[in-house]
Amino acid sequence: MQPARRSRLHALLAASLLPPLLGCWPGAAHAAPPPATTPATSAGAEAGRLTVLLQDLPPYSQRGPGDRPQGYAVDLTQQLCERARLDCSYEFSSWPRILKRAQLEANVLIPAVVRLPERERHYLWVGQTAVRYGALYRLKRRDDVRLSSLQQLGSYRIGVVKDDVSERELLALGPQVSAQLDRSGDYGSMLRRFFAERTELVALNQTMAPGMLRQFGYEPGEVELLLRFSESRPSMALSLNSDPALLLRLQQTWEAMRRDGTVAAIAARHPIQAPD
Repeated sequence: MQPARRSRLHALLAASLLPPLLGCWPGAAHAAPPPATTPATSAGAEAGRLTVLLQDLPPYSQRGPGDRPQGYAVDLTQQLCERARLDCSYEFSSWPRILKRAQLEANVLIPAVVRLPERERHYLWVGQTAVRYGALYRLKRRDDVRLSSLQQLGSYRIGVVKDDVSERELLALGPQVSAQLDRSGDYGSMLRRFFAERTELVALNQTMAPGMLRQFGYEPGEVELLLRFSESRPSMALSLNSDPALLLRLQQTWEAMRRDGTVAAIAARHPIQAPD
């Protein structure tokens, strides 16, 4: 074969092999990466959203004009979300549904749940929001109902809401008290039984008692506080399935609000005792 023809043949062979070999070079894989297939809504974006679940229980939370949420817990969470740069939405629901959603969903915040030993492992805790006192009340007209210590409970029937923190605290006092509890499914039913004198005493959160009585059509002046039976810690709780980074973000923001006096200032606008 003539030298000129041999050179042209070698050139053609080299050109035909060049494209397949390009993909095998170490640098070729980095030259043109495939298009990204990451979903538009990333985990980081989801971590910036928070659903705040509320009960209609003043002064912590209630529906205001136009059904807008208002109250101590609402003011706290609005400030918390603003400082932490979170997109927060508010929903009212019943207590059983709130508990269920907190078990099943991520990024759910309950702004006022009493921190009890049996609840400790079921939530991610942000911080204590208030001091709560459980108290026993009688009807002011019931001079026959007298009580200055728990040892004087005698056979008095005590109205409670089933699974409410007051029921749990009274159960912890012993089996004798347990036998005296008159359980209702909700606060309205409990108060109706109490005002109809089906029970001698009713267990209420001292802070919430005036607002709750008015909510169901009664006047706070119709009842009389006889005895405090507990002190507990209403707290903000994040659902267990939430991102730990979100918890840290909320905890750091909450601690800053507590230190700079924001929490105390908000509490001063409501009938609430802020934590120390």
